Amino acid sequence: MQQIINKAYLTPNEVAAMLMVSPITVRGWTNRGLLKAELTPGGHRRFLVSEVERFIRERPLLSRKKGLRVLIVDDDPALGRFLSTWLSGLGVIVEIASDGFDAGSKVVDFGPDIMLLDLMMPGLDGFDVCKRIKQNPATGDLRIIAMTGYPSPENEQCIIESGAERMLVKPLDTSKLALLLGIPVD
Repeated sequence: MQQIINKAYLTPNEVAAMLMVSPITVRGWTNRGLLKAELTPGGHRRFLVSEVERFIRERPLLSRKKGLRVLIVDDDPALGRFLSTWLSGLGVIVEIASDGFDAGSKVVDFGPDIMLLDLMMPGLDGFDVCKRIKQNPATGDLRIIAMTGYPSPENEQCIIESGAERMLVKPLDTSKLALLLGIPVD
């Protein structure tokens, strides 16, 4: 880490490693204008160390070394990218899992505080993922917020009984989601 900080410019991967986020998160902050980057003649982004330090100072979640960590589990890549970019721009540390099996390993490796879980996925669906996570003593305290494009009273009852705290309907109301996550938005 000291070697990285002694450099004048950082690559997106170095910034991601320094802040313990994915390079996708860094890209989202840059695209939203929150973290300023300079372009090399080849079109690659580079970040001044002083700019990264400014960015960290302005975001209490990052300056604590461990911010809110959210795992998005959805087989729709567009929704995953949207949520990742939006949450990253709010200072949240984000990872994406594209199916229920990937979610299981990322829960262990990433250690999220909250999981945003799609109900209808091929293979291991959201109901099964939620049950397995809640039955495991090591992961049972994980907050799970379900998401679905197929709302019904039956689906809601089943996912709540499986251990989720809420079920949100897609398309998601981001202000409601931010409130549930405890994230202040402007």
